[in-house]
Amino acid sequence: MDAATDTNPLDAVWKALADPTRRAMLDELRDGPRTTGALADRFGDMTRFGVMKHLGVLEAAGLITVERRGRERWNHLNAVPLRRIYERWVSQYEDNLAGSLLRLKQTVERKERMGIKLLDQPARVAQVKCEIVIDAAREAVYRAWFDRTADWFYEKEPGLHDGASHCEEKMGGKFYMDTPGGGFNVLGELTMIKPGMKIRMRGDCTQPDAVVINMTIAFEDAPGGTRVTVDHRMAGEFSDAAPGEFEEGWMDGLTKLKALVESHPA
Repeated sequence: MDAATDTNPLDAVWKALADPTRRAMLDELRDGPRTTGALADRFGDMTRFGVMKHLGVLEAAGLITVERRGRERWNHLNAVPLRRIYERWVSQYEDNLAGSLLRLKQTVERKERMGIKLLDQPARVAQVKCEIVIDAAREAVYRAWFDRTADWFYEKEPGLHDGASHCEEKMGGKFYMDTPGGGFNVLGELTMIKPGMKIRMRGDCTQPDAVVINMTIAFEDAPGGTRVTVDHRMAGEFSDAAPGEFEEGWMDGLTKLKALVESHPA
């Protein structure tokens, strides 16, 4: 059963944390409260209005609290939403990859003392959300997702991904691509299924770094057909370009799914 709701308060926290400037502001507040003026001086490449706008997003997400002392506005870090993210997205996976991420800092420090460098980038979080409306019944779109995956997912690359793509419709089912020589790459595994309505997958999408990705795909009736929404959330190590690349990849797949279903109905 899907434990999340469409009005999950953590959505605002994920959105706030996705911006590197806002994360830098939270870093500034770790050692103690700062006035808005002090933060504006610290981020001198931004206008005061820009700083205020970022602080507004952090306050709306509950990541900071504001105290007014006369004409000064003091900004305090509030770690409660971060704790909720830990409890919701990390603690329950401590026996798996997310638990390794929690211990990553200590491991890296120990290995670096031994002269072994493990990381080139810090752990972070990001959200990618894509949607498209397909002129077809919801059941037809849902069935094409599973039954015709090879016809819409991922453009083939000779010598790398020149086999078919598959998505198994069962709990623990794999979302994967065949590779040359009889192998395969698993992008994720299904952890939730609401037939005809929603699925959720978890995996690493074959990323080379330590990252865990949760992908929720919703199929909803909409004016003009069926709205398909992909909510892709990732935590761990990844490059600055990775979220944009995933957005481009999902939109490419959704566009091909739309063309497939609308031009070749089942």
